[in-house]
Amino acid sequence: MSFKAKLVLMVFSTALAVYAVVGGLLARRIGAVAKGNPYVQLKIFNEVVKHIANDYVDEPDMDKVRIGALRGLAEGLDPYCAYLSPEQVQRFKPETMTALPFGMVVSKYGGLAYVTAVVPESPAAQAGIKTGDFLEYVNTVATHDVSLYEVMEMLTGVPSGGSIEVTVLRPGLGKGEKYTLRPGSFQSPVTARMEAPDTGYIKVGLLTKGKTDQVIAALRQLRQRGAQKLVLDLRESAQGELTEGVALASVFIPSGIVARTLEANNVVTSLTAQPVSLTFEGKLVALIDRSTAGPAELVAAAIRDNRRGELVGEKTFGAGSEQRLFPLRDGSAMLLTTVRYAPATGKSLMEEPVRPSVEVKVADVEPVTPDLDFDPSRPTEVPEEEPKKVTPPTEDVILKRALEVLKGEAKQAAQPAVGKITLPKAA
Repeated sequence: MSFKAKLVLMVFSTALAVYAVVGGLLARRIGAVAKGNPYVQLKIFNEVVKHIANDYVDEPDMDKVRIGALRGLAEGLDPYCAYLSPEQVQRFKPETMTALPFGMVVSKYGGLAYVTAVVPESPAAQAGIKTGDFLEYVNTVATHDVSLYEVMEMLTGVPSGGSIEVTVLRPGLGKGEKYTLRPGSFQSPVTARMEAPDTGYIKVGLLTKGKTDQVIAALRQLRQRGAQKLVLDLRESAQGELTEGVALASVFIPSGIVARTLEANNVVTSLTAQPVSLTFEGKLVALIDRSTAGPAELVAAAIRDNRRGELVGEKTFGAGSEQRLFPLRDGSAMLLTTVRYAPATGKSLMEEPVRPSVEVKVADVEPVTPDLDFDPSRPTEVPEEEPKKVTPPTEDVILKRALEVLKGEAKQAAQPAVGKITLPKAA
């Protein structure tokens, strides 16, 4: 078959694939259709392919062009979408995108792999990885050049006893710093203590299965010790199960809609508060920042929307979605977002993160994507400009402000009675 004949066949099959992936999606969204009829978009795509075939200086590898186009289509939707090759489909595991490699929650920000949160005392934490780090390279693979799925596949594919090297970019570092990560066990338990004679504190951690029961157990002990007010720390809670988010919100909001899920064709499902074994009705403040993501953001939004308490801190990360794998005829597949999480009112979390009602600015909390040349042969190149010096806060200013909000006009206690509470382990 001649090159021209192959080209015609390729254009036709690619056009069908593009229409199925893009045109079908756009047709379901009135706003997207208003920007351009899907058939018009398809025609433009065909024009681009013809220019590549007829006007590119060399004879193009159309298979690479097709794969590149499909990758771009997926990653142009959101960071959690991806094109998978036939080989990747054979290795595909649904849990890859929700995994916690080495105790890290990994997303993408500005095109780079980004550490949304690190579980305390996890292998990642012990190796020196911090929340807010950019992973510039995984071994010698630049994360800027691959999808989030491929990053997660590399990080979760390390066998027990093995290791992997990551090059980290962090504010204040003059160059990429290399860390070696090794698999190991870890937990994300609830921590609780008394911050004042009448004020308890609970740090939730990841919203894994059974986490709400742990929070309720902590609440019971805090109330026995005199807690009438509560600081609910949702920082470093960047992943978990939707059902746990709804259950935790129900501890503070006993009735009404606490969240929604958004699907294609304008399908909206409202998630209402569910019965729980304990309801806390005291004064409440929740702590949030960029390490708050997913179901924990729904909890924060529910507290805000129901005027249940103040949100103190910084804007959340903006995440919360579910993906499905759609096989293609050549054995490859598209991993597409099919569900997004949203508060009871407003846009999805991915479109509109949760903002605090009491903002507390922490130095350099907003991540700035490094402007570096992504060359695997030079992973530790020093930028020409002097790196910005970062002085970490000497105290937890967000928690401090939250305690001030809870005190209000009340008289200040003489000495806070601080004491750690032992909680039952997760089943």
